[in-house]
Amino acid sequence: MTRYAIALDIGTSGIRGQLLDLGSQKVVRTCITTRNPIPGCNVMDHMSFAIQYSQELAHQVLVDAVRQIISKLSAEKPERIAVCGNPIQLSLFEGIDIRDLAYAGENKLKLEGIERKDRAGHVTDGEFLGLPGVQVIIPPAVRHEIGADALAMMLKSGFLDDDYCMVTDYGTNAEMALKVGDKIYTGSAAAGPAMEGQQIGSGMIAGPGALSDLVREPTGWRSKVLNDRLVPQDGPVLNIRSDMTTNEGAVPSGITGTGVVALVYACQKDDRVEDAKIRNDSVRITRRIKFTTNDYKEAGKALGAIRAGHLTLMITAGVDPQEIGKMYMAGASGTYVDPVKAKAVGLVPPDSKKVYQVGNTSLELAKDLAFNPDMLKELEELRKKLVTDHIMFASCDTFRDLYTYEFGYWNDGMPLNRYRRGLERYGVEGYLDRETPTDVTKLYETDIHDMGESLDILDLSPIMTSKWDCSACGKCVNGCPEKALSLSDGVFSIRTGYCLGTSCQRCQENCPEHKFDYSSFRMD
Repeated sequence: MTRYAIALDIGTSGIRGQLLDLGSQKVVRTCITTRNPIPGCNVMDHMSFAIQYSQELAHQVLVDAVRQIISKLSAEKPERIAVCGNPIQLSLFEGIDIRDLAYAGENKLKLEGIERKDRAGHVTDGEFLGLPGVQVIIPPAVRHEIGADALAMMLKSGFLDDDYCMVTDYGTNAEMALKVGDKIYTGSAAAGPAMEGQQIGSGMIAGPGALSDLVREPTGWRSKVLNDRLVPQDGPVLNIRSDMTTNEGAVPSGITGTGVVALVYACQKDDRVEDAKIRNDSVRITRRIKFTTNDYKEAGKALGAIRAGHLTLMITAGVDPQEIGKMYMAGASGTYVDPVKAKAVGLVPPDSKKVYQVGNTSLELAKDLAFNPDMLKELEELRKKLVTDHIMFASCDTFRDLYTYEFGYWNDGMPLNRYRRGLERYGVEGYLDRETPTDVTKLYETDIHDMGESLDILDLSPIMTSKWDCSACGKCVNGCPEKALSLSDGVFSIRTGYCLGTSCQRCQENCPEHKFDYSSFRMD
C-alpha cells in the first residue's frame, strides 16, 4: 500500500502543494492556486482583515482553500502534512491569535493585554482540516516576526554557509537577510503585489501563459511565455520604441511579476519613460495586453521597497555595500527574473558579482519535513543558534527616509541626483551608479524544483455571504474594482480571493443608505 504525504507552501499571493510518495521519496503531482483566498493584496491586508473582522473567519477561509488543494492532490488520506509560510499565514492556518504580530512595541502589547505566542516547531492533529489522525507539521519561526519561510530561505539557499552575502525571497512580502560574519540582519518589506503580477492591469501569477521575461534581439525584445510546465517559451517580439509587436510564438495571456521587471527595464533602456511616465501612456504587447504608466508606478512601489530594504540592512549593519558580493534569489520571482535586469532596476545590490537563483525554498523545506519529520528537532536547534537582528522597516527611520526617495523617483519623477545626495548622508554614495559584471548560477529551471507527473492550477476563492434590508440599488456591486461582490435574491456574496479587503472597502463606502456591513459576512 502506497503511503502519501503532502507538502504545502502557504504564500501571501497563493498556495503551492505537492503530493509525495513516502516509499519512493518522490513528488507525485503538484497543485498551485492563482491567489491566496484571504481578502487583500498583501500580508498586511490579510492581518488587518483578520484583526478587524474575525481571525476565525480568516482561519476558515484559508482552511477551506487548503482542503480543496488536498482533495485535488489525492483522494486518499495522507499520512502527514508539512506546512511552511510566514508567521501570519501559518498562525491563521492553525487558528492562532496573530495580534502579537500586529504591534512592534512591547509597551503596546502590554497595554492591549496581548501575550507573545510560542511559534516553535511542533506537530498538531489534522482534525481542524477534517483529517483527524493526520500529523500536521509546522516548522519554527526564528523569532516571532521572522517566520519559517525566512528560515527556509536562509537554510535551503546556501546562505547560512556563506559570508558577506544577501538572500531575498521576492514576493508580495519580500523577506530578506544579510550575513556578515556570525551576525544575520533580517527584514521584511511589504513590497506589494506587483512582484507577483497582481495590481497590474494585465497581471497574473507565474502560471501558464504568463509573460515572464524579455530578451533583446536585433528587431526588438523577444518575449518569454511560461508553458504548462512553467518553462519559458518564445513569444512575440516587441518593439518598445515603435510600439509594434509580431504575431508569432506562444501568445501571452498576462504579465507575471518578472515580466513586469523586464518591461520596466526595457522601457527605461529604450527611452519610453519620462518623469515616471510611459510616453503615450502604455506599451502594447498584444491587442488585449498593455503595460501602462499606472503599471509602471505600481511596479516602482515594489522595486523601491526592496532596494530601500537592502540598503537599510547594510546601513544598519555598518557594512560597505561594495563588500556584499553574493546574492541568493528565492521564490518564483527570484527564479524567473533576469538577474541582470533585476540589478539594473534595483532588485539586486549593484556590487553583487555572483547571483544564485534557488527556487521556492519554502516548499522545499515543507517537503523535507514531510519526508523526514525528525528534521523538526534539527530546525529547533538551528533556530536557537541563529543570531539575528530583525529590523522592523515600518518603524525604522532609515527605511522610511530611503523609501521616500524611492517613491519620489518611481512615482513623482524625482531626479536621481536628489536621491544621490540623500545617500551621501548615509555614506553609501555611488550605490545607484556602480555597474558590476554579474555571474549567474540558476540552480533550477522552474521555481518548483520537481513538479512530478502533473501540475494543476486552481482559481480558488471561497464565498462569504450576508444579507440585510436595503433597496438593492447595486452601487456597492458596480463599484467593486475586482468584481468580487455580487447580489442575488437579496443575498450579497464576496469571492474572498478577489476582494481587496480592508485596503479598499469601496462597497461599504459606496452604499448611499449606509447599510452595507462588511463585518457581517460569514462563510457558507
